Amino acid sequence: MNPMLLCLSLVSILNFAAGQLSPEEYRQQQLRDFNFQNIAPNDPSRGFQGGRFTGLIPGDGRNPAQMIDSRVEVIASSKRLEMALLKGGIVSCRSAGTPAPTSLTWVRVHPDGATEDIPLRTQSPRSNVRVEPVSQSEIRLDFARIREEDSGRYRCMGFLPQMEFKDEIEIITFQEINFGLTKATQYGRIYTDAKIYCDVDSIPVADVSWEFNGATVNNENLGDKFDIAQDGILVKNLTLEDEGEYLCRAVVLSRNKNERFPIHFIVTIPPTWLREPFLTEGVRGQDITMPCEAGGKPAPDYLWFKGTMGITPNDRYQVLAGGDLRIRGLTAADGGLYRCVARNMAGELSKSAELIVLEPPRIIELQNRTVDIGEDALLVCEATGNPTPTIKWRKINEYKFYNTGSPQGMKKREVGDRAGDSHDVYTPIELQPDGYEDVDDVDVHAGEDGADEDEPAGLTSKNPDDIEVYMMEGRDNALALRVRSAQRVHLSNYTCFAENKAGIDEKNAKIEVRFQPYFGPQAIRVFYTWMITENRGAPVNLTCFPEAFPHPAMTWRRHGAPVADMEPLYKVYGTYGTSNLRVTPQSVNDFGLYMCEAANDKGSSSLEVTLMRAYSPRQAPILSINQIYPDAIDLAMAPPVEDNVLNVTGYRVYWKRQNDQWESARSATFMIDQQDPLDRNGFRLTRVRVEGLEPGTPYEFAGTALNSAGEGTRSTAISRRTSEASAPQPAEVKSRMDSQYPDKYLLRWVVTSNGGSPINKYMIRWRKINFSNTIPPEIVGHTPWQTVSVEPPGNDEYKVDDLEPQSDYELEMVAYNRIGGSAPTRIQFKTAYGTKPPRPDRVGAAVGQSCNQVLLASVALLSTARLWL
Repeated sequence: MNPMLLCLSLVSILNFAAGQLSPEEYRQQQLRDFNFQNIAPNDPSRGFQGGRFTGLIPGDGRNPAQMIDSRVEVIASSKRLEMALLKGGIVSCRSAGTPAPTSLTWVRVHPDGATEDIPLRTQSPRSNVRVEPVSQSEIRLDFARIREEDSGRYRCMGFLPQMEFKDEIEIITFQEINFGLTKATQYGRIYTDAKIYCDVDSIPVADVSWEFNGATVNNENLGDKFDIAQDGILVKNLTLEDEGEYLCRAVVLSRNKNERFPIHFIVTIPPTWLREPFLTEGVRGQDITMPCEAGGKPAPDYLWFKGTMGITPNDRYQVLAGGDLRIRGLTAADGGLYRCVARNMAGELSKSAELIVLEPPRIIELQNRTVDIGEDALLVCEATGNPTPTIKWRKINEYKFYNTGSPQGMKKREVGDRAGDSHDVYTPIELQPDGYEDVDDVDVHAGEDGADEDEPAGLTSKNPDDIEVYMMEGRDNALALRVRSAQRVHLSNYTCFAENKAGIDEKNAKIEVRFQPYFGPQAIRVFYTWMITENRGAPVNLTCFPEAFPHPAMTWRRHGAPVADMEPLYKVYGTYGTSNLRVTPQSVNDFGLYMCEAANDKGSSSLEVTLMRAYSPRQAPILSINQIYPDAIDLAMAPPVEDNVLNVTGYRVYWKRQNDQWESARSATFMIDQQDPLDRNGFRLTRVRVEGLEPGTPYEFAGTALNSAGEGTRSTAISRRTSEASAPQPAEVKSRMDSQYPDKYLLRWVVTSNGGSPINKYMIRWRKINFSNTIPPEIVGHTPWQTVSVEPPGNDEYKVDDLEPQSDYELEMVAYNRIGGSAPTRIQFKTAYGTKPPRPDRVGAAVGQSCNQVLLASVALLSTARLWL
C-alpha cells in the first residue's frame, strides 16, 4: 500500500476518533485524499503510483462504513511505451479491487491538458485509434496502424459512486530503419557523374555512411571523386574502376540500431557500332539477313523500323540475338528503307539502310519457228527481272554464246534533237514477210571486218555470216536471234539465257527448217549377216533414218518392188520418219541390194542398202605356250590375221594326250576380255589356263577362233610335256594388308599349281611385331609364333582371331602335298583401331558360372519350401 496514502488515512482516523471530525467531514476527507491521489498519479513528488485507493470510508445514516481497496491500472512494461510506425498495437487497462471500478474508458490527453474521448470500435470501425471493451473489468486501446501523430499521453478511467480512478501511459512512436525504394542494382553512364541513391527512412533520423568494395568512404579519402549526401553518394567522372559493391549503412545510436544495404553499381557504356546496317540485296522468295550489331554495356536491345513503322517480330520477321533482322520469303513489298536502333540504358544508336528485293529472271516470250529451207528464221527471247537481266543466245550443246551486235540489213538512224542527246536504233526499211527489210535495198557502210565505221570496234557481231543477234527496237529486255537463209544445219534447239545477280532462267526454242529427205554420209549402207544352215540365216535389221522435215513416209523396195511383211523373210518396223527392215535370209539369194525411199511434201530421196554375207573365221588363231606346270599349262591366244567383217569374240582350246585321238580330246571356251593386253603387232592377247593335267605327261593342244557366225578352222597342234610332280607353288594372298577389324584378320589365298598332287594341308603361323622409328622401319621385337593347320578341300580362307587392336603382324603360309611344302608366302598386316571384344569362351564361362549359381539357389529354395510343407 502507498505509504503516503496510509499516512493520510491514519490522520483522518485519529481526528475522527478524537471528536475533531464529524462523520460527514471524515467521509469528505477520505474522498479528497482519494481524488488527490488520482490528480497526478505519476507525480513522484507525491508518492502515488497508479489509480488506486485503499482506506475506510465511514458510513452515514444511509450507508454503513466500508473498507475499500480499488484501482484502475494500465497493463504495460513501462509508462513510456514505444511503438513502431505503421504497425498495429494494443494497450490494455484493467480494474480490480473491492469494489472494482466500473465504466472503464480511454481518453487522449493533449499537451494543453485537454482530453479527447476515443470512440468505441463498434462506433467507428474505420478509426485508426479506437476502444475495444473486453469485459466489465478490462478495456483495450487498439491502434490499427501506428502513425507519428498518434504519439502522446493516453488515460484510462474507471468509476465508483462519487469516485474516479485513472491511470496513464505515454505512447512514443519510432520508425525502424528501412531503405524504402533503394534499388539493389544501380547504374551510371561512363564519363559522367552518377548518384547512387540510398533512401534511408527512420525515426529518429539515422546517420548514413558508405563503403566501397569493403573500404570506408570518409572525409580522408573522398577527394574529388565522391560527395556524400543524406540520400546517396555522388560518384564523379565515372570509369570502369568505379564499378563494384557499395554498402549504405544507417545508424541510430539512441536505439542501438545499425542496418546495412548492399548496392551493386554497374558502369554502363553507350552502344557503339560493331556492324552497321548497309545496303542489302535479297532474292524474292529467299531469306535475307540485314546486319545490325552494336557493342555496349549492358548489351543493347534492338528495334527495327521500316520507314516510320516499327517491325513486330512474327513468322516472317525475326530480330536475332545479335541484332540482325531476318526476313523469310522475300516479296517485292519488302523492299524499302529500314532503320535499326540499338539502345541500352546508357544511350542509343540509329542507322538506316535500304533493302533491294531482286527479281530472278523469267523468260516470258519464246516461241518455236518453222521456215522453208532458204528462208530467214527469227527467234525473240524476252525476259523480266530486277535488275534487268542480260540475255544471251547459243545453240544447244554448244559452249560459246553468240555475240550481240547490230543486225545486218537494218537501217541505222539517229534519234535526238541536240548534240549529245542521241542514240542509235534500228528499224526495218522495206518489210518482207518475216518482218525485216531486203538487204539489197540497204546502204550499209561497213569496214573490212564487217563493222559499221561509225560505231566503236567490237559492237558488230563476230558470229557466222548466217547468224545475227541483236536487241529489239524499243525493248531493252528482248533479244532477237536471226538465222539468214536457214539450211538443214540450222534445224536445232537454241537456248536463251537470261541472267542477273538474282539468278538464271533458260529456255529452248526450236528452229524447224522444212526440207526434202536427205541421207548424209553417216547413213549405214552395208549390213552383214550369215547363214546358220543352208535354209536359214541369222536375222539382221536394215535401218533407214533420213534427215527431213516434216517427217517423211518410208518405203522399202527389193528389185524395184515394194517389200511388205512376209515372215520369216521380211518384217517392216516403222513407215514414218524412220524405218527398220528385219531380214532373215532363207537362202543365199536373199543377200544383195535393198532400197529405202523417203518422201515428204518437199520432195523425196532414196538410200541403197547392201546386205552382205558374213562367215565364221576362215583362219586358225595364233597359239603359244607361256608356262608349264605339273598339273596345268598356260597358253596365249591371238586372233587370226584375215579380212573378216565379224570380229573374233573368243577361242575354243582342244587338248589330249599325245597318243590319243582328237575325237576324245577335251575342250574349253574362253571369251576375249577387252582388258587383255596387246602384243607388239597390236593384237589383243588372251591368256588361258588348261588345268587338270597329269604330271610328266605329253599333251597336244590346238585352238579355234569364234565370232558371231560360228567357229573357225582348228589350228595346227603343238605338243608339250607337263612338269614332273613337285611341291605346290607358293600361295598368292588376295586379302588386303590392313584389316577392317580390330581383333581379327580374314586371310584369303589362291594356289597357282598344286604341283601335280592334291594339297593336303596349309600351315599358317603369325606373330605380333614392333617396328623401329628408322626409315625404312625395321622389325625390332616380336611375340612368339602362333601356328594352325588348315586342311583342304574347299578351304581357301582362314580367320586369324584374338589379335590386338591397331597392331602390326607378320604372317607366313606354306602349302603341302605328298611331295613336300611350297616356298613360304610372307605378308605383313595391321589391325584396325577399336576395342577388343571379350572372348566368347570367357563370356560362356561367366554365363555358365552365373547359371550354376542360380541353379544352386533354386535347389536351396525348393528344399526350404519342402521343409515348410
